[in-house]
Amino acid sequence: RVSVLLAYVIREVESIALRTFPRNIGVRLNIAKDLWLVHADPTQMNQVLMNLCVNARDAMPQGGRLTVAARNVEVDDYMVTTNRGAVAGPHVLLEVSDTGTGISPANLERIFEPFFTTKELGHGTGLGLSTVIGIARDHDGFVNVYSEEGRGSVFKVYLPALGGPAITPNPAVENPGLYLG
Repeated sequence: RVSVLLAYVIREVESIALRTFPRNIGVRLNIAKDLWLVHADPTQMNQVLMNLCVNARDAMPQGGRLTVAARNVEVDDYMVTTNRGAVAGPHVLLEVSDTGTGISPANLERIFEPFFTTKELGHGTGLGLSTVIGIARDHDGFVNVYSEEGRGSVFKVYLPALGGPAITPNPAVENPGLYLG
């Protein structure tokens, strides 16, 4: 693990999405310019983001909008009590939202179970979201999901920040593929 500015990971995944996702899916980024660093495995952060983006793509067979956002947040005591393994303090919030089909309440309860999938046979293993939550927890983070059938979903991945508000990382996030270490 190294100090990672998630903006670089996001831009890397954006590049892949723009090259490989159907043209009827618009990709939008919203990255805070003062984004804090996280202590993370960059490859695993890429895997988290790719899994969430691919699921969002699959939830929009007729097209739609995929938004990836990242910002600094403070996790408070209330969030700690409502999220397994959460710790209060500065976090980076990585958010992936789509305008897709949404997730039914019955399926929402099971989406993080290994091998659970709503996709047709041969179109998914059911390991993507269990991998996402496993990596988040391994990095002392947590995941929240909000979804409405017919309106889309929002996945929020909270990762503890290094040092919090005192950090002033290099704002030159235009250069994808670079990690601060």
